[in-house]
Amino acid sequence: MPNTSVPAAGEAMPAAEVMPIIGRFSRRLILGAIVSVPAMGAALAATVPAPAEHPDAELFRLDKELEAAHARMENASEENNRVGDEIDASLPPRPLHPTDWKSPPMPAHLKQLHDEALKAVPVVVLTKGGWEPEPVRAWFDANAREKAQVKATWDEWAALRDERHREHNYDAREEAFNALLGVEWDIGMRICEIPAHTLEGIMVKLRVNDTLGLAAFPENEVFVSIAADIRRLAAEATS
Repeated sequence: MPNTSVPAAGEAMPAAEVMPIIGRFSRRLILGAIVSVPAMGAALAATVPAPAEHPDAELFRLDKELEAAHARMENASEENNRVGDEIDASLPPRPLHPTDWKSPPMPAHLKQLHDEALKAVPVVVLTKGGWEPEPVRAWFDANAREKAQVKATWDEWAALRDERHREHNYDAREEAFNALLGVEWDIGMRICEIPAHTLEGIMVKLRVNDTLGLAAFPENEVFVSIAADIRRLAAEATS
């Protein structure tokens, strides 16, 4: 018979014998708990419904898209302004544009000669020209030469400017910038086409109004869209 001592009633087991037994039970409990936690989590996840998507989720998504498009547009604008300033600094001062040139008023003594000659000239001669007195005709010729010089000076300056634009690929930069403006506008109009169901959604549309600079227009796509939202929400609230 094994020489195993059995404690009498009420006598505590030695600690050396108790700890292995507790250890075996504790490890089983811990391992069981570890194995069961993922299964319990999956079971709970299957019973909890997924949160419903916000009714204006698409507006929020487009709001972020518009924000990114606006940032790209502003970056392109700043870069084009920098290049434009660089081009302007390389050019001589901008001359007078031909359309801004105005003929000076005719001196009083020449106007008197002109009017007196006009009274005595037959209509058929007026249509052919060359009837003006010599001092008056000389004054007109001087004005024509000045106007031609203004145009020649402008054309020379404009040709140099165009050359600088080609060197800096400026026209392509402006074309790319205009394309970014178009993208920004298209996103804003897509937002206006989507009904807003909450005040947060309406705020998205108000940001479109600010981003696209439509506030100066008393009636625009944004305000028309928001008015339709308000009418619809009011009807839903009273139905």
